Amino acid sequence: MTGPGHVIVGGGLAGGLAALALADAGRAAGVTLVEGGGTLGGDDGHTWSCHDSDLDAESRALVMPLVAHRWPHQVVRFPGRERRIDTGYMTITGERFARLVRERLERAGARVLLGARAVDVGARQVRVADGRVVEGDIVLDARGPERDGGGGRGYQKFVGLELTLTDDGPWRVPVVMDASVDQNDGFRFVYVLPFSRRHVLVEDTVYAEDGLVDTDAFSQRVVAYVEAHGARIDRVLRREVGVLPLPLDDRRQPEADRGGPLAIGYRGGFFHGVTGYSLPEAARVAQALARTRTREEASRTLAALASERAGQRRFQRLLARLLFRALPPATRWTALDRFYRLPDETIARFYASRSTAFDRARVLVGRPPAGISWRRLLGSAREAA
Repeated sequence: MTGPGHVIVGGGLAGGLAALALADAGRAAGVTLVEGGGTLGGDDGHTWSCHDSDLDAESRALVMPLVAHRWPHQVVRFPGRERRIDTGYMTITGERFARLVRERLERAGARVLLGARAVDVGARQVRVADGRVVEGDIVLDARGPERDGGGGRGYQKFVGLELTLTDDGPWRVPVVMDASVDQNDGFRFVYVLPFSRRHVLVEDTVYAEDGLVDTDAFSQRVVAYVEAHGARIDRVLRREVGVLPLPLDDRRQPEADRGGPLAIGYRGGFFHGVTGYSLPEAARVAQALARTRTREEASRTLAALASERAGQRRFQRLLARLLFRALPPATRWTALDRFYRLPDETIARFYASRSTAFDRARVLVGRPPAGISWRRLLGSAREAA
């Protein structure tokens, strides 16, 4: 028995992992993965990362075959200091994701439709731009953040360049946040993944009030950062651009079943509300959905998963509000500097959306970051109550 047919719209991380989990459960024959681009994971490539401690055993089993690089620890930098965090870090590259997910799904009997842009997504059918209609008992919408540009949000926006270097670069482990750089537009940091000594991904990231990205300006800052660290660029292999909306208000999240498709991934609210990390949540949701048999059961499962993390989500949105509303752009980095003085275990639980009550107190209590507005702080606290 293959179980109900699934139509998954969006072949990025959340959609691909959901399809793989169904295939691993022996239900690939009922799966159709609909992707508007020419390749899974996005035509421009992508990378998804997480900390070792973010994944439970079940999620790890799903994710690890896709992991391209792992490192034993990571570092963060702020003005005047660097800290090593003894938690492992891992990355899935877009090339590996696209190749392995497609190979595994097609070998298991699933359908993968590329270049099939969905124009109408309903509860049990999907209409594609070329006129085709794909039907299923369960439709999962994994197309990423909605583009409505509504208020009540901040943005994490970035441009990354994947580079080869002429000589060995200085990076051996990930620099997950280098906030020692000039602060432009909002809280800014540089993110570095050294795939090898001569092959790196360097991203310039800003937390800002708007989602506008000057790709050339961001790219120039990446080049300047690399050269300032004594490395010389041989080739630019690709450019990755991202804009992640971060909700600031406690609005009803879109994962609720309203009679349409069931939203998963970033569109369904399954991501970290401060960092934007989505890999751990995508794996957790995928494994849970693979155990469901009906649309109603899948809907209840998504609602239960959202409810389990509701307290974490409120805490994360509070922190996001403090970052965007209580601190001026030029001093936002001080909040993260303060956070990264906490114990490794506290940091790990925060990234994994498992912060304890004591963790939350440690994050919120104590000497406030420089430049904080008490008026805005108290307003944000009332909103969170």
